[in-house]
Amino acid sequence: MNTKPTTSPFQEAGKGLKRLASSLAISERSIWLLRSNAKGRQPDAGERYVVAVLQSLAVFRLVSFALGSTLVFFLNPSDLDSLALGSVVLGVGMFNVYRILWRFDPSNPRLFIEWGSLCADVALSITMILVSGGLDSPFLIYSLSPVLTASLLLTMRGAVAIALVLALSVSGAHIAAGLDVNDLPWLLSRNYLVLSLLYSAVCLLVVSLPFLANLNWQHRVRSESLASERQRLRRDVHDNVAQTLAFLSLKMKLASQRSSEGRSPITEQDVADISSIVERTYLTVRDYLDGNEEENQEPLHQQLSAIASQWNRDTGLSAKLDMDRDEEDLNPTVKFQLLQVTREALANVAKHAYPDNVWVSLKCSNGNVNIRVKDDGRGFASTELRGHGMGIMSERAAMAGANLSIESSPGNGTTVTIEYTRNAERVSS
Repeated sequence: MNTKPTTSPFQEAGKGLKRLASSLAISERSIWLLRSNAKGRQPDAGERYVVAVLQSLAVFRLVSFALGSTLVFFLNPSDLDSLALGSVVLGVGMFNVYRILWRFDPSNPRLFIEWGSLCADVALSITMILVSGGLDSPFLIYSLSPVLTASLLLTMRGAVAIALVLALSVSGAHIAAGLDVNDLPWLLSRNYLVLSLLYSAVCLLVVSLPFLANLNWQHRVRSESLASERQRLRRDVHDNVAQTLAFLSLKMKLASQRSSEGRSPITEQDVADISSIVERTYLTVRDYLDGNEEENQEPLHQQLSAIASQWNRDTGLSAKLDMDRDEEDLNPTVKFQLLQVTREALANVAKHAYPDNVWVSLKCSNGNVNIRVKDDGRGFASTELRGHGMGIMSERAAMAGANLSIESSPGNGTTVTIEYTRNAERVSS
C-alpha cells in the first residue's frame, strides 16, 4: 500500500515563500548580487517590493506602538498598576526593536526563526491587548502588525491562521470572562459582542487586502522583468551573434576582393579563423544561458589584453597595448560591463574606421579605472553618433556606473573613453 508522504507546515510555508519569490522575480542570484560588493546596484522590482514592505511595516509598528503606549497611561483601561503595565510595554517595545532590525529575505527564508518571531509577535500582541483593557485597549491597531507581516511576506494560509488566532484569543477572553472562567474584571464593563465581531472582521480584511493589492504589483513586476530580460537579450545578442556576423561579413568582403584580383578567395587561415570565432560564440552564448558570463576572475588587464589579442587575430589589424597591472579588485559585474564596452568599441573600429593604427590603454589609480580605445581611421561627425552599438555601449557603461565619452571628427579618427570611479558603485544587473 502506497502512503502519501505528509508535508509539515514549515515545508508548506517554504513552498509558499518560493512561489512568492518566483512571482516577484526575486532570484537567489539577484539577492547574492545585492549582498555583494555592488552596494549601489539598482534593485529590481521584486527587491524594491520587499524593501518597501519592510519600511512600511516598520513605520506602522512604530506609530501604532507609540500611539498605544501614550494612550494606555492616560486612559489606563486595565486593573494593572502603572509599574506592571509599564514593564509589559517596555518588554514589547524591546521586541519591536528586534522586529524592525530583522531583515526578512524571501529567497533564503530561515523558517524556524521567522515563524518563531511571528508566533512571539502574536503572543505579545494578545498579551498587550488583554492586560490593557481588552477591546478597549489602545493597542488594538498595533496587534495587526503580525497579521500584516504574514499577509505581505508569507503565504495566505499562514496569514489567515495568525488572524484567526488573534481574533479568537481576544474574543475568547471576553467570553471566558463573561462565564467567570477567568478573573478578568476590566473586560466586563460593557457588551463587547459588536466590537469582537468588528475586530475579527478587520483581522481577516487585513489578511485579504494586501493579497488583492499585490495582484497589480505582481503584474508590474512581471512586466518589468520581461522588459529587463528583453534588454539583456538585446545586449547579449548584439555582443555575440551580431559581432560574429559582422566578422563573417568582413571575411566575405576580403574573399570578394581576392576573387576580383584573381586570387583564391578563401585561405586555410580564413577557414581556421571562421571556425574559431564560431566556436567562441557558441561557448559564449552557452555561458549566457547558464548564467556564467560574469564568473571570470582574471584581472582586468589580462582579460583586456586577451580581447585585444583575439581582435588582432580576427581582423588582421594590430592594436598597441598600454596596460597598468596594479588595478584593484573590481566587482565581477563592473569588470564584465567594462570589457563588453571595450569589445564593442574595437568591433566598431574593425567595421567602420579603416585605421592604420589602433591603441588600447588601461590606466588605474586610487580605485579609478580609465580604458581608452583610439584609432587614426576615417572618423565621423557627431551627428552620425547613433545605432544599436552606440546605444548598447551607453547602457553597459551606465550599468557599471561608468562614464562613456566618444570623440571623433571626419578624417581624425575616434577615441572612446570609459571612466569608472569606484566611489560611484552604481552597479545594475
